[in-house]
Amino acid sequence: MEEPISQCPQCHTTVRPTDYFCYNCGKNLHAKPPSVTPVSQGLLYAGSLLLPPLGIWWALPYLKQPDSRSRTVGWIAVILTVLSLLLAVWYTMKIVNGVTSTVNQQMQLYQGL
Repeated sequence: MEEPISQCPQCHTTVRPTDYFCYNCGKNLHAKPPSVTPVSQGLLYAGSLLLPPLGIWWALPYLKQPDSRSRTVGWIAVILTVLSLLLAVWYTMKIVNGVTSTVNQQMQLYQGL
């Protein structure tokens, strides 16, 4: 685990370990953890369902967090993404099979004339 920054690497001003930015020069000291508010969770889950491949990408910052709540949010987003992908593949196969069946029936009618 990395040590907390006690000095800004750019301007060498003393900073607190809880600071995300240097108050003197504005340098980003470390990434802010993703939010686990109900609104941010709802947006993440909706995005995971509606835009499935991106759900895994959006879940990665949550999965990298040390606390279990963030990791749980990330895993739920991954599961919703996988379920959405499976549903999309199943529905696509159903449509393709239906179109294939209709085309085969039309071809048999055409050949029978």
